[in-house]
Amino acid sequence: MEGQHSVTPLMIVIIAAFVTPIILHRLRLKAIPVVVAEIIVGLILGESGLRVIVQNNWLDLLSTFGIIYLMFLSGLEIDFEAIQNSRKKKTGPNPLLISIINFMAILGTSVLLAFGLKALGLIEEPLFMTLIISTISLGVILPVLKEKDVLETSYGQAVLLTAIIADLMTMILLAVYIALRSQGGMTKIVLLLLLFVVFLGAYHLINTFRSKKLLNIKKETVSIGTRGVFALILFFVVLSERVGAESILGAFLAGVIVSSLAPKKEFLHQLNAFGYGFLIPIFFVMVGATMDLRGLAADPNALVMLPLMLLVFYLSKLIIVPVFKLWFNWKESLSSSFLLASTLSLVIAASAVGMKMGIVSTTLNTTLVLAAVITVMVSPVIFQKFLPAVEDQEETKVSLVGRNTVTLALAQDLIKDGYKVTLYGQDDPNLEALPQRPYQMITLPEFDLDGLDKHNAFQSDVVIAFTSDDERNLQVAAAAQQNGVKQVIARVEDQTNRELPGDSKIQMFSSFFANRTLLKALVEYPTLINLVSHEGHLQEIELGNQQYHYTRLREIPFLGDILVIRIFRNNEIIVPHGDTVLQLGDRLIVSGNPEDTRQLRRKLR
Repeated sequence: MEGQHSVTPLMIVIIAAFVTPIILHRLRLKAIPVVVAEIIVGLILGESGLRVIVQNNWLDLLSTFGIIYLMFLSGLEIDFEAIQNSRKKKTGPNPLLISIINFMAILGTSVLLAFGLKALGLIEEPLFMTLIISTISLGVILPVLKEKDVLETSYGQAVLLTAIIADLMTMILLAVYIALRSQGGMTKIVLLLLLFVVFLGAYHLINTFRSKKLLNIKKETVSIGTRGVFALILFFVVLSERVGAESILGAFLAGVIVSSLAPKKEFLHQLNAFGYGFLIPIFFVMVGATMDLRGLAADPNALVMLPLMLLVFYLSKLIIVPVFKLWFNWKESLSSSFLLASTLSLVIAASAVGMKMGIVSTTLNTTLVLAAVITVMVSPVIFQKFLPAVEDQEETKVSLVGRNTVTLALAQDLIKDGYKVTLYGQDDPNLEALPQRPYQMITLPEFDLDGLDKHNAFQSDVVIAFTSDDERNLQVAAAAQQNGVKQVIARVEDQTNRELPGDSKIQMFSSFFANRTLLKALVEYPTLINLVSHEGHLQEIELGNQQYHYTRLREIPFLGDILVIRIFRNNEIIVPHGDTVLQLGDRLIVSGNPEDTRQLRRKLR
């Protein structure tokens, strides 16, 4: 009994999890994901190696919490804004359409491959194996796309949405399969539907009560958001188990709810830090520690099964190459199929469920986990090799609505900074006589929302409504926000009694307030204003690339002649120096030539 309650094995696991990323960093093994290294460490210290990690109550409990929290974070990675924006995309490749076709192709191919394995006598449950083959590791794909700097492109969004839909659908189909396999199958299906009804109800309830009073409580109790998240996770985990589904489905649904509420990045960083800093490493180390490689090596069937499973994982994803080829080149299409073959957390979770149900043997479980580990080690490397270097990044598109001296001058400045500008306005003989300009000018006979929509004004990254009519500007801004435009600016000279909804992202601009602020700044900070208006002007760049999280400023290799003047972190303003450590969500105020600034923005976002 003492061994079951000893914290010594837990201490060994925690130390191993702590040392693993340090070793990877020292050896410069960036191609190996940390989670894979943790499984390898578990193999060395566990059943297949030194046997210094022995399962007990502490490790079982925390490992269970680890997989629950991992599934929660998987749900949290579902980007509803990306899905919504993709649905509204009218020009170029539609990432949502591509991803739906991709998933249907992957699922159909997985069915054929699973029944092929059954015909060979290697598995007994082809439908269950179909779901395992169909899985995609969203947790591996997201950072790889960020690192390669393609996440904001149509190509990157198509790959990401394919992973998101595969993650979501395989999780739901797994729950349905488990319900049908258990006693009282139809009753379990009804209960499963009830779980989704509760899920929708909880979503609307949380949205309804996300009021100013709750925000006041949050200010008084800093950790209220974290407490709410854990209450939500445990509520859905318990509910899932009560209706006969697996706890991982409940955790996943809890993550989807939190993601749909569009939480702040700082809060997401806290949740990720707790999971990947404590619970999840314990789970992955224990995955390796409980694997029996000796038994695998002694089983001839397992030795045949491992390369066969690897082949199956890759074949099921190669089917999407022709789909991608309709919109992208061969290298992009082929590299996407290799990256989407990465599969880890869901395979491990589903295989563990299969063992519990008695449809996956210990040998098959070890084979599946090993095959999954190999895919996440090999696939990102192949993706990096196949995908062409991203030099010509998609330009940031800006729609200027309203043709006047201000927007004409602004368009010229934005073009110099590498933006793709389109100017929309009504017919004006004086302006038409002006020389040819380096941006597109679209003349609208009628200045209405339908005309703007028809000419793709709302398919931009930024929309600036700058006509002489405040009401018209607000209407254009509201339409842009509804169409999923990332940044919306509206000229509103009379801001009296104008209060935008709490969730509105529209930024209001007034010439009066802008002039007053500028004049005050000229009096108080004349040198700073000269810096802003100088050719090497100030720009704001947000750090969104996980690769540079906790990186010292001096270690950023592509700063060029850029000067980092200030760093904004939450409500803190940091005066940077060479040893300043960057964190995700930091907003860097930089000065430098436009080319270096554009490169820095591409690398860090």
